[in-house]
Amino acid sequence: MRGLFKNKPFVIMLIAIVLLGILAFATSGERSVSWLESTVGAVVQPVQTFASKASDSIIGFFQRIFKTTDADKALEQLSARLAQLEGVAEENEKLRAENERLKELLNYSGVSSDYTFVTAAVIGNSQGIWFDVFTINAGRNKGIQKDMAVVNADGLVGRITEVGATWSKVTSIIDSSTEVSVMVDRTRDIGLTRGTLTAGDDNMLELYFLASGYDLVPGDVIITNGMGSVYPRGITVGTVTEVARRTEGSSADRNAVLQPSVDFGHLEEVMVITGTGEEEGEE
Repeated sequence: MRGLFKNKPFVIMLIAIVLLGILAFATSGERSVSWLESTVGAVVQPVQTFASKASDSIIGFFQRIFKTTDADKALEQLSARLAQLEGVAEENEKLRAENERLKELLNYSGVSSDYTFVTAAVIGNSQGIWFDVFTINAGRNKGIQKDMAVVNADGLVGRITEVGATWSKVTSIIDSSTEVSVMVDRTRDIGLTRGTLTAGDDNMLELYFLASGYDLVPGDVIITNGMGSVYPRGITVGTVTEVARRTEGSSADRNAVLQPSVDFGHLEEVMVITGTGEEEGEE
């Protein structure tokens, strides 16, 4: 008998069987709890709590190990692929929009075959929402020189005012320091446009110095007249939105307010006129 109690595994198993029997008896039926059952419960309860937590941890551990089934792996791969495709789709949309803009520029240069162009991207602009002064990614490396005219598919943008090795600055026609010699496309009357950006005018251009008795109506298109050495002839500048009728006390020179043909709030690519076809032939 003493040998049995020296066998520790046997003793532990025996105690466990006794405790389980008591627990089974204690939990069977609805009856009052005796002092013995209460005492055993107080001893066993912490053991039960520990065992429950331990079993939960073990179960959770094995669930995490075996949770990654083939279906889960496939779902993760599909999610990653979807995110990648969404990024590609967004990039493709940007490229499509850029190609459309470049196509418009190429179409413009095809119509204006008398000129040679360098296409450049806008890489910076002055503070504010308007591109009155901005920077492009072409300079002396592309043959850009000061006072070359800058256009896009919609019309006249401005002129080169500063040139670096790989960049240039453009002052646009809406800047208050810019004047352009123009004419009314319909009547061929000669005048001058001035930028009005610093004055806070949303239209940003005004027309001056038309000859007396001029015939001008809203909707008239204003184009460059080719006078001077900067802006070639026939480039669209803007459209008349308001005709200024001279009255006492009003500006004696201003003839009209113009809406520029170029969207100076969303410039992304431009073309610099570097020469004419005749100049290339002479070379």
